Amino acid sequence: MSLRVLQELPYLTVYYDYKNEWLFAEWRDEITLERAREGGEAILGLVEAEHCQKLLNDNTQVTDMWLETPEWRSINVFPRLHAAGLHYVAWVYSPNQYSRFSVDRSIDTLAQPVVLSFEDLPTAKSWLRIV
Repeated sequence: MSLRVLQELPYLTVYYDYKNEWLFAEWRDEITLERAREGGEAILGLVEAEHCQKLLNDNTQVTDMWLETPEWRSINVFPRLHAAGLHYVAWVYSPNQYSRFSVDRSIDTLAQPVVLSFEDLPTAKSWLRIV
């Protein structure tokens, strides 16, 4: 298996994917502001430790997330992820409509890192492999 668990939280497991040389963040259940903040900090630490330039951010198991743009800005994780060396994020949508809306609003104003949203994991992986 090419995945190694780096961190486990009740709502998030972060793996290092040796085959693709990226972090794989698998989120689940309800994502509150506090969980988004804590998970973002965990991912930031792993980007720094593993020197990763790519992140596959999987929300397919997220049941609910409703964060407004000011809340995302208060987390302030994206600029710090980019400063730590992260260049690309493939973000796979949750089936939950509110979660999808929160994702779109959070990445809409980002300049760096480059973040694209996807409907499914295979398409997200394909894009991340070629960037």
